[in-house]
Amino acid sequence: MPSFWGIGYHNLVLSQEKVLSLVGRIYDAAADVRLWPAFLEDFADAVDGTTTGLIFYDWSASDAKLDVSVRYDPAYARQYVQHYYSVNPWTQAWKKRWNCAGPETIEAGDENVELALLEKTEFYNDYLLPQSDAHQMGCMLTKTDQTFAAFTCMRRRKTGAFGPDELDLLRLLFPHLQRAVTFRRKVAELEGRYHASLDALDRLPTGVILLDGSGRTVATNREADRVLRQNDGLLASSHGIRASRPDDTQELRGMIAGAARTAKGEGTGAGGLLALTRPSGKRPLTVLVAPVGRNFFATDVKTPSVILFVTDPEHKVESLAGALARLYNLTTAESRVAELLMQGETAVRAAERLGVSHNTARTHLQRIYRKTGTMHQGELVRLLLAGPARLSLSEVTEHLGTCAR
Repeated sequence: MPSFWGIGYHNLVLSQEKVLSLVGRIYDAAADVRLWPAFLEDFADAVDGTTTGLIFYDWSASDAKLDVSVRYDPAYARQYVQHYYSVNPWTQAWKKRWNCAGPETIEAGDENVELALLEKTEFYNDYLLPQSDAHQMGCMLTKTDQTFAAFTCMRRRKTGAFGPDELDLLRLLFPHLQRAVTFRRKVAELEGRYHASLDALDRLPTGVILLDGSGRTVATNREADRVLRQNDGLLASSHGIRASRPDDTQELRGMIAGAARTAKGEGTGAGGLLALTRPSGKRPLTVLVAPVGRNFFATDVKTPSVILFVTDPEHKVESLAGALARLYNLTTAESRVAELLMQGETAVRAAERLGVSHNTARTHLQRIYRKTGTMHQGELVRLLLAGPARLSLSEVTEHLGTCAR
């Protein structure tokens, strides 16, 4: 049993309950970044420390970021990331031993830089001394070729250097800190992808609604929000998504339930396509229901199981030809030719459909090549299909529906 559990060689005497509480706070913070300060405060109290925090260093970009800290004057925090991290003797010592100092390296700053030498530095006289700090201990939590995340804790000069007991405590907490930081960075990466995906969905002219296995809304894009706000044909309630008419609601929920069972691996329902009558008398909404995918883990978590694609025929969106004209500075005639080429027509067939001569169509095509920087029809079509104008296609629902099936 470690010495600090109820015994302690120096001034550090912690009960087993206190140590376990620190571990618990670490994992609380891993799940919710807003709880990191609670752990940092408790750790600082346990070791009679002052400023305590998590810092990310990037040698390649000559950059430091103070992810979270406590007991830090904001002005000094700004000064540290703007300048003083670059003249910090303790981090410089780590950098010199970069190839041999791994994430498991846990040490007190006094082991690398003697106090007498520290007192001669800019870092001490201009930065530490005004804060009355002189001692530090810390560790690398994660490390790549050019970056590392560090945990650090400071102490007043009058309190004295960190000793073996404080370092033992940090060693015991280290694997938990390391896993929590790694977990949090993975979650942040996934959250970033999630929000980027929602942002992309917001740019679609089609409404997208994600539902859980009970038919309750998990997420919507901007167009779906617009449709639901109308309360005209499709509505979201605390009991799940529903239609304006009871019979439509029954059919819609049957499709959703079947798709949800498929998502769980318990059925073969593929959803379906449904036209929802609107009390306003406007043309019906078109709704495509499809399963998202199997949920193998955390079946009690509110995750998407079903996706709805909603099309409102009354909502005017920019035509594909209009988007092409705006994006590539095409004339009306040129954009119409480009639209037909995207739909698989040849230049000759495009001329026939537009009622112009083949020579006129070829002239339009040559101008389109010049404006888009392409050389031939195949290259042009690949560019147009991959470009952002594709999102303006009113047929995007059909495309997404095909992918879902």
